Amino acid sequence: MSTLPSEFISREFLFVLPTINRLIGRELRGENGDDRTMTQIRVLAFLLDAPITMSALARKRRVSLQAASELVQGMVARRWVMRESDPKDRRQSLLHITDEGRTQFNRSQEQIVNVLLPFIEQLTPDEREHVHYTLLALRRVLAVQDPITAADTDILAE
Repeated sequence: MSTLPSEFISREFLFVLPTINRLIGRELRGENGDDRTMTQIRVLAFLLDAPITMSALARKRRVSLQAASELVQGMVARRWVMRESDPKDRRQSLLHITDEGRTQFNRSQEQIVNVLLPFIEQLTPDEREHVHYTLLALRRVLAVQDPITAADTDILAE
């Protein structure tokens, strides 16, 4: 078995990842002129298990509090997220996913799977197995570098 240089594999990622992102983005925006984004879907994923504060969301997203607030405001307007006073600290708001937000998250997950499915089905069984093990290995090494991503991948894989 030959060993490909890591740089060669890294360059392949530079081609594949933007293509996958474009396909997913097009699908999320395509239905009924909707303009859902992966960022919004990830925020909904953060809120699935428990409410979080705006500052915790900003830290998870690695953005300013203002940027997180602007993102959440749009999601509140769509009724995907609601704000509630934090009983532990009245200066803070807790962000909760709404039933509509949960519906949007589940719908988006299904759409993303349906976008990727035809491509996965074109792979041979052996290629599928290799891709699967490669993705598991990438999740493992990414979790070491980025513990927040490790928790997110568990949510998004469900």
